[in-house]
Amino acid sequence: MTQEQAASLIKAYVNKVYSWMALSMLVTAGTAIYTTGSDELLTWCYSHSLLLIIGTLACILIMAFMRNTLTAGALSIIFLTFSAMWGLILGPVLTLYTTQSLGLTFACTAGMFGAMALYGATTKRNLSGLGRTLFMLLIGLIIAAIANAFFGNSTADLIISGFGVVIFALYTAYDTQRLIAEGTWLTDPDQRAKGAIMGAVSLYLNFLNLFLYLLRFLGAARD
Repeated sequence: MTQEQAASLIKAYVNKVYSWMALSMLVTAGTAIYTTGSDELLTWCYSHSLLLIIGTLACILIMAFMRNTLTAGALSIIFLTFSAMWGLILGPVLTLYTTQSLGLTFACTAGMFGAMALYGATTKRNLSGLGRTLFMLLIGLIIAAIANAFFGNSTADLIISGFGVVIFALYTAYDTQRLIAEGTWLTDPDQRAKGAIMGAVSLYLNFLNLFLYLLRFLGAARD
């Protein structure tokens, strides 16, 4: 494979990944905005938030462990369902903050995500070794968040949020480099289609978590 052919394969694959990511974010944003406009739907989402969270976890597990048996079409349907569920989860959350602070948080998230994605795409440093370390840090972050949910310490919450921003910023660079490498060696059309969807899932989760953690610092409560 020539350098030009490899670059073409990577560009096509990364474009497909970001197309799926953009579509999923539009689904999430549209669902969240629609939810905020309906008091009945807001009440339902708030009352069934645990069920929605379990539903998103189920979607992730199905996509992760059944990737090889599911078709690309089935994966895409599950991914978009997952995105819509997150819109239902975010709807009640968005009503707590001012529009200006939400816009500022989104802009900061997009800037940080873009900067880390650019770093992952251009750095000569091999980031593959970060994978295991970031996973262990993520497990620690989840445990700390669950523990603090019982104590409700606001200082600890800010510290946890700070670590969350760092972890998912690094995950963005790591996943970007991983997807560029994947775009080179993944040549089977079906596997490329599935890989693009799963790559979009990874980047979507990085962006979503960056937004939620930054919202702890930048979000201004409504009167």
